[in-house]
Amino acid sequence: MAETRVLIIDDDQDIIETTGALLQFEGFKVFSAETVEDGIEKIAEVSPDVILLDIMFPEKKTRGFDAAAEIKERYPNLPILAFTAINREYAFDFAKEDIQAEEFVNKPVETEKLVELIRKYT
Repeated sequence: MAETRVLIIDDDQDIIETTGALLQFEGFKVFSAETVEDGIEKIAEVSPDVILLDIMFPEKKTRGFDAAAEIKERYPNLPILAFTAINREYAFDFAKEDIQAEEFVNKPVETEKLVELIRKYT
């Protein structure tokens, strides 16, 4: 059985390192990008099975919303898990339908829940 490839797109290096280490421990092959642009390029390079996508980036608070739409336009069958602390830290009013992602995963996430969601979509 091939390793499940997970691409983490997040501007927070600590999140990338800790989440990546946890996922590697669980047997996943992990790739990362700190910008949306690098992440979209990396999709073509590594063919991930699922993406963990942050919502908030320094250049634009809701860059992840735009990124999800870009990714879904190019790769409509690629599952995206919106990986964010947005509901806890900011009072944005949005619904699941506002972003083209299969699931919202609140940071910090429990490893078991994250693994379960990744397996659900791969």
